[in-house]
Amino acid sequence: MIPKIIVVCDAGMGSSALGASLLKKELKKNGLVAEVTNASIDSIEPIADVIVTHHSFEERMRKQYPKAIVFGLNDFIATDNYRKVIEKVKEMSKPEVLLKENIKTNCVSVDSDTAIRLAGQNLLESGYVEAAYIEGMLERDHSLSVFMGNAIALPHGEYEYKKFIKSSGIVVHIYPQGIDWHGELVNLVIGLAGIGEDHMMILSNIATVFGEEEDVRKAVSTQNIDEIYTLLTQEDNS
Repeated sequence: MIPKIIVVCDAGMGSSALGASLLKKELKKNGLVAEVTNASIDSIEPIADVIVTHHSFEERMRKQYPKAIVFGLNDFIATDNYRKVIEKVKEMSKPEVLLKENIKTNCVSVDSDTAIRLAGQNLLESGYVEAAYIEGMLERDHSLSVFMGNAIALPHGEYEYKKFIKSSGIVVHIYPQGIDWHGELVNLVIGLAGIGEDHMMILSNIATVFGEEEDVRKAVSTQNIDEIYTLLTQEDNS
């Protein structure tokens, strides 16, 4: 998403214009994209993801726009004051760990290396990883199979390839006819890119959702994207 940010001051002509200009520079410096405008406190648009204002107007803005994230600053000149705004935009700009469009059904059976490349390409195109991470996924499976049991393979990169992860995410590819994975049958390929503790949290969630072979068989037979999405994101939604 591209966050909409409004910098607000009393008249909307002086400090807010300066603040908007400085914020745009800080966003660019951090490689972030956001729509930044400025306004007076009495003419602010009703729709905004983030409102940046003088601390004396902070409480008023929170009451008036309860759905917006409000940051109150002591002044608009010191660029360090925008650090929390930058961090929030980074957080808002990250893709969700699982997108519905990344649950692929009725995949045609391929060999395990091709399945890994397809999952890796999906991670790449969704902005989770850099291209080099795919090679790490292949190396991991070649050194130690990523077959996890219950007809599931979980391709992920070797440790030294973690630096190529941009954001934590997974993709789910369903192969109804199955794949020969080093002598094991795989129907569910879940490509994984996890940063820090996210890696173990994602693994734990997958184990909970597909801990029984019956759960995997149901997912493969029904291939219900909405149901699979809900199962794998229910912890986040709660």
